[in-house]
Amino acid sequence: MKSEHEHYGPYMYLEVMTWPEAGLDEHSIHGPLDSLERLAGLVDLKVASLKPGETVRLRDEFAPRTAYTLVLQLQADGFDPASADAGLHEGAGEQGA
Repeated sequence: MKSEHEHYGPYMYLEVMTWPEAGLDEHSIHGPLDSLERLAGLVDLKVASLKPGETVRLRDEFAPRTAYTLVLQLQADGFDPASADAGLHEGAGEQGA
């Protein structure tokens, strides 16, 4: 069904949604199920070839007319995702003031 969705991630901000056309925007990663499955395969393929610290961008292979790009960066084991969250660092500075 159009607009069926699931939220993912530690803050549940990432939304993957069914939609007639494949795309990426400020709201979601969306598309018909076959396009979303194709994207999942692309992610698997690209991540398998990455080394820690490397980045890959997916747009043209999934939704070439979209203004947004999916950026994947592989981190080394032991990486703390919170260390990359600028919002946490800003809040820490305000509390310490």
